[in-house]
Amino acid sequence: MGRYVLKRLGYMCVTFYVVITLTFLSMKLLPGTPFQNPKLSPVQINQLKHYYGLDQPVAVQYVKYLWNLLHGDMGGSFQFGNESVSTLLMAKFPVSMDLGLEAIILGTIFGILLGIIAGLHRGKVLDWGTMVFSVLGISIPSFIFAGVLQYFLGVYVQLFPVAGWNGPSSHVLPVISLAVGVLAEVALFMRTEMVEVINQDYIVTAQAKGLSRAAIVYKHAIRNALIPVVTILGPLTAAIITGSLVIESIFGIPGIGSQYVSSITTNDYPMIMGTTELYAGLFILSIFVVDILYGIIDPRIRVSGGRA
Repeated sequence: MGRYVLKRLGYMCVTFYVVITLTFLSMKLLPGTPFQNPKLSPVQINQLKHYYGLDQPVAVQYVKYLWNLLHGDMGGSFQFGNESVSTLLMAKFPVSMDLGLEAIILGTIFGILLGIIAGLHRGKVLDWGTMVFSVLGISIPSFIFAGVLQYFLGVYVQLFPVAGWNGPSSHVLPVISLAVGVLAEVALFMRTEMVEVINQDYIVTAQAKGLSRAAIVYKHAIRNALIPVVTILGPLTAAIITGSLVIESIFGIPGIGSQYVSSITTNDYPMIMGTTELYAGLFILSIFVVDILYGIIDPRIRVSGGRA
């Protein structure tokens, strides 16, 4: 197990390093500069570039950035008066995390329930309905659901606030908008696993022994079908937490998403790199956790992974 964990840690570190490098280099390819204010003279722009070290060779900037990053310094934001990027991210990230976690919990719970129902009624109306809903939920972007919910439940019926993040009622619309995609994906995956598990030999054996349908479904079918679902929940959680950028903009939520958009439009290199690295780090970490959990659940994966 120790070798398996160390190997996964090694993959995680290499992947994160590649992300950092590609992000840094891509910043150098962006058109324009962070100092496109018409009020600034060429002399002032050159002074600012010197102050932030942007007049140095790219290789020197890269080495300095890596060195500072190793010491927990992501640099200072150009658009926020050189305030620490780490401080700005930590101030906004909790809001995005709350939104993402609420959506993932809601979507996972109802997705599993819907998938179980569809799997147990294969080929029937409930199954077809789940399949149609899942395909639509995965295919239609979350901002479409957000606009529909805002109009009908926020403007037309006026049950919930159209925008903001000021209380439980203001969470409803953005959380549902994000949760639909999660629900659809989990339901589709759970339904597939349930259909596969129900046809296994041990389920037939359990039925032959006279176990009740409820006992077979709960003790054998659901438990075994849930194991593969673990593989998608980790990356899905990270993707939702970090991928709520559009939803935050639509609902005016003061999370990291709006800050990220602003940093891109102003060429705020340190903020763009810091946010991208945070997103990538969470995603890579989630995959690492899933690998470890899956290795614990299924020792065959741990053994094969250790020998690979």
